[in-house]
Amino acid sequence: MIIDTDTAGDDTISILLALKWPGVRLEAVTVVAGNVEFWQEVENALYTVERFASYRVPVYPGCSRPLLKSWRYADYVHGKDGMGENYFPKAKQRPENKHAVQALLELVNSSPGEYTIIAQGPLTNIATAILLDRDFVKNIDRLYVMGGYADGFGNITPAAEYNFWVDPDAARIVLESGIRPVIVGWDIALKYSVVSEEEHREIAGWGTSEADFFVKVNRKVVEFEKRVVGVAGSTHPDTITTAIAIEPRVGKRIEPRYVAVENESELTRGMSVVDHLGVLGKEPNADVCYEADGELFKKMLFSVLKGRPGELG
Repeated sequence: MIIDTDTAGDDTISILLALKWPGVRLEAVTVVAGNVEFWQEVENALYTVERFASYRVPVYPGCSRPLLKSWRYADYVHGKDGMGENYFPKAKQRPENKHAVQALLELVNSSPGEYTIIAQGPLTNIATAILLDRDFVKNIDRLYVMGGYADGFGNITPAAEYNFWVDPDAARIVLESGIRPVIVGWDIALKYSVVSEEEHREIAGWGTSEADFFVKVNRKVVEFEKRVVGVAGSTHPDTITTAIAIEPRVGKRIEPRYVAVENESELTRGMSVVDHLGVLGKEPNADVCYEADGELFKKMLFSVLKGRPGELG
């Protein structure tokens, strides 16, 4: 597995899940522009893998800005450091000198059909790899994308989810490439991934390093969700995407659909347009998640936070 990430908040919990789940090996983390200042994202990834990995996971810095558009950070959600404003110490592990896109190409093309990629940030790195090497598309085993929504509303503008809004041009390239990703949208996070405030208090008492980390990095997110979204808890779009990749049963209903992303209009920039009824007459280019098993997702997450990954009883 490779995780491509704009590392902040839930991104780190997604990485934690991949690091700890039995039978999963996280071969690399590639970093892309998005949530907070780019090199802070790199540091967040390094801190997470150094603290929780039982083996060395290289971190590759990638594209430090979207392909064409300007954007703004989501530090008002995750805190200035992207980690709940805990300002964790700098990791001893340093980023690799190789660019993330080069690393993606080398890893995937050297082992065709073996790599699952979780793209949990803007799709700039993935789109750039596609543009550089056509073999990349056919050599990926599966691409899971946290982005857009199948049924709902935006979280950065009324029309758009943040990852697609940051780099709609990259999202469009990926969707038109033939990869046919699994898309897990913001609507899935809202419906099936919320960890309530009460559950946060319970987790705080579990006494593991994983539980302590979870509560700390989500501190600012809980405040934001309650104040702005009206949700009493934290949302976990990236982690539920990784859970679906690891355990397909979490993706309760996934349907083939044609999906387009608006990349020209300012009003609807980054909007994901899902052809639910097939009225455009186009072949599906994505597999869209409509329903998830929130209970199974929480069992997976909580088993990791308790230090007993894989125990779902």
